[in-house]
Amino acid sequence: MQTPQNKITVRRPDFGLQGEIGRHWFAANPILTHVMNAMHAVFPVGERQFIKSVKVFDAALNEHPELLKSVKGFIGQEMQHAKQHEIFLAKLDAMGLDATGYAKWYGERAFMNENVVSAEEFWLPVLKPFFPAGAEERAMLSFTCALEHLTASLAETLLTDASLVAGMPENMRKLFLWHAQEEIEHKAVAFDVFQNVARGSYLERILGFAFGMYYLNYFILRGFLHFMQKDNQVDFKRLPQAAAEAMPLLVRLFGGVALRLLPYLKPDFHPDDQDNRHLAA
Repeated sequence: MQTPQNKITVRRPDFGLQGEIGRHWFAANPILTHVMNAMHAVFPVGERQFIKSVKVFDAALNEHPELLKSVKGFIGQEMQHAKQHEIFLAKLDAMGLDATGYAKWYGERAFMNENVVSAEEFWLPVLKPFFPAGAEERAMLSFTCALEHLTASLAETLLTDASLVAGMPENMRKLFLWHAQEEIEHKAVAFDVFQNVARGSYLERILGFAFGMYYLNYFILRGFLHFMQKDNQVDFKRLPQAAAEAMPLLVRLFGGVALRLLPYLKPDFHPDDQDNRHLAA
């Protein structure tokens, strides 16, 4: 459970994202840049969905005052994350990369929408037999728990290897490290709601993990392809060289994340088992 010592502070930073930034802003490499642009694009919609999945349990949270306080901090931080990434998406729009268009496409297809067949409409019916009471609500919360562990794993990886962000301009580096620090700060909130309020099971948690990892990676890949297609300044003759330069960093980044994901599969896992809060401090 979250404790009063694990205080979650809502910050409202200004990274100067309205200023100029190069089209291939990450190490002058289009592949690295558009992988990160795809993350920028999926963050805001995803974070608002995380908030919704926790707020469903508002009434029951009144019986857990300390956790309710942490939930309010979690919501405040996630709203700020969405806001900062949306500022940057507008910069990408100005470059002709249609970042908000992709974010809208992703939001319609990843989560329930009246007019578009979404991924959620495919995976929720599959999960319902395993989530007998409050199926939809607990399924979405288990999805949030998994992705919060993913973002905390990504955060720890970035905060323990400074070379992973060394090729970013200062404002982008500060943005990603701030986001990483706050992901660690609130890493246990959704999990504590799932375990102690929603009373989710291990099977439900693992199913949320499986679907969450699959769909997030799918939509990041689609985002990467979207940005590569929209970028009329990519020199395709140089792409093999750009890939060779990008690959070592991407292997270290995603390899580090994958190793940190594995403890989630343990039946007795809790996010606080991974002692990384000093990185946020």
